[in-house]
Amino acid sequence: MVDDRDAVARCLQGDEAAFAELFRRHEARVLRLAYALLGDREAAEDAKQEAFLAAFRSLDRMNVEVAFSSWLHRNVVWAARAVSQRAYRRREMTGDPPDRDAFAAAFDDQDRRTSLLDALRALPAGAREAVVLRFYLDLPESEIARLLGCRPGTVKSRISRALRRLAASPALAELQPSRETRDVG
Repeated sequence: MVDDRDAVARCLQGDEAAFAELFRRHEARVLRLAYALLGDREAAEDAKQEAFLAAFRSLDRMNVEVAFSSWLHRNVVWAARAVSQRAYRRREMTGDPPDRDAFAAAFDDQDRRTSLLDALRALPAGAREAVVLRFYLDLPESEIARLLGCRPGTVKSRISRALRRLAASPALAELQPSRETRDVG
């Protein structure tokens, strides 16, 4: 398999198959990231498409020092923000509640995952993005800062505040061991 840098170079030379290769290589992970950020399969598909379209259109402006996957993840975050804003405006206009059933359907342990994802959705967008990038993609704080366009200290504080909010979340109370369980041992 050819690495991303070679595929990017071939794409810049007009090889459309090279971008299709990049799409196939990263599609599943981009979709999972978008789903983790948005909590809705249809919205995640929209964000995935927007992220790849933006990547294709601006590939010639990509910093060659940055890995294609990191640059693509940044496009996914931006696309997820745009899709989320459009969905919010649509709900404001129509009064439709979000589809929580579709949110939980993709996971094995539906109740636990639903509780966790509901708690994540309750976080402010910046905190949710930082937590998902840190713990879902396992990115270091410096990379997250670069993707989100902020300082590493901001990422650290967003994650810290988000983890405190998640720990105190009523949606996650049922997942926390009872006091008797913690004291035994």
